[in-house]
Amino acid sequence: MRSGVQGFLGAKLAEARQARGITSRKALADLMQRAASTVIRWEEGETSPEPAALAELSAVLAVPEDYFLTEREGQAGPAFFRSFAGALRGERLVQQIRIVWLEDVAAVAEHYAFLPEVSVPDLLGARSFKTLRDDDIEALAGELREQWGLGLRPIPDMVVLLENNGVVVGSEPMETTQLDGLSRWGRDGRPYVLLASDKQSFARRQFDAAHELAHLVLHRAVSEVEFEENFRLIEDQAHRFASAFLLPASQFGVEIDSITMWELERLKLRWRVSIKAQIMRLQRLNIIDRGLSTRLYKAYSAKGYQSGGEPYDDVWLLQQPSTLADVFKALIDAGQVTKETLCLDLPLFPHDVESLANLPSGWLTMETARVVSLKPEARPRRSEDREQTSKVFQFPNRRDGK
Repeated sequence: MRSGVQGFLGAKLAEARQARGITSRKALADLMQRAASTVIRWEEGETSPEPAALAELSAVLAVPEDYFLTEREGQAGPAFFRSFAGALRGERLVQQIRIVWLEDVAAVAEHYAFLPEVSVPDLLGARSFKTLRDDDIEALAGELREQWGLGLRPIPDMVVLLENNGVVVGSEPMETTQLDGLSRWGRDGRPYVLLASDKQSFARRQFDAAHELAHLVLHRAVSEVEFEENFRLIEDQAHRFASAFLLPASQFGVEIDSITMWELERLKLRWRVSIKAQIMRLQRLNIIDRGLSTRLYKAYSAKGYQSGGEPYDDVWLLQQPSTLADVFKALIDAGQVTKETLCLDLPLFPHDVESLANLPSGWLTMETARVVSLKPEARPRRSEDREQTSKVFQFPNRRDGK
């Protein structure tokens, strides 16, 4: 029988360590001033830490003590990354764990409230993603638009659209330029998307959200091994789907009056898609050839859009997810639970929950305002006295000079 805290899960220790960007067991051991072999035995499940060591792990890794004692059930799908090739393994690993934590937080929200029903179809069914042609992807994007009742009109907010169809969306800094977002199907059968908030704009987030949606509807049956082996193909499919979903060919194509930068700026205002993504879409629809697209990209850079941002990027507010924050705020406002009780229910410390659920920083630890009940139709206490004792004084008419 192992000594130490019963029920300690070495896999959860490894997860918390990696989530904090501590890449090696030795590095964690050094932080705790312990032998590396001790941490190795904990993670391998050979021994368990004593209560004092468990408290130290909680403090160093900033997770509750019972985090290490709580096992997850079920099997989740692989995490699909918006930018996989250039990202370091450690960066990807951190975000893989963050999206798992997003699911943990959502489980608490769903315990208290009904989350939006999942309405994200598996568009491929038993068909392999490897058989998809460009025309198939165009057709599938149109099929999803039809299922969701979007018609051919622009999509004003992709984040709201995802949340309304049962996707749990999180947004937080990923502290790297190599990752834009990731998605996966959770153990609970619900889809999850985590978007980077670093150096983001409204139009870029629109495309990133549509890109992750593509993974959810096209690549649900893809294994992690298949994803790594076919990364370029899978990412290209997601990119093409996002473009077709945001800019349906039969409508966007006929709205082009002239192939000019000014025209693309006008269409950005209508379709909420970046100028750069529009140029790529026009080329793929064979509305423009490679030579014209090259000239447009040069004009794009000459206007400073590549480095300084496009029109409206500094005006449009970044779309923010709200489902989880709305649930937790509603719970507190209704008096169903206190913040203190809610924090005990949550699997992480407040700062992580606030970040993942898009709650204001410090909200979970901020004291809730006391509710005061007012008496109905109460009149001012001294109103009657004032009515009885007040006098009216006549002042001279200054216009008469008297």
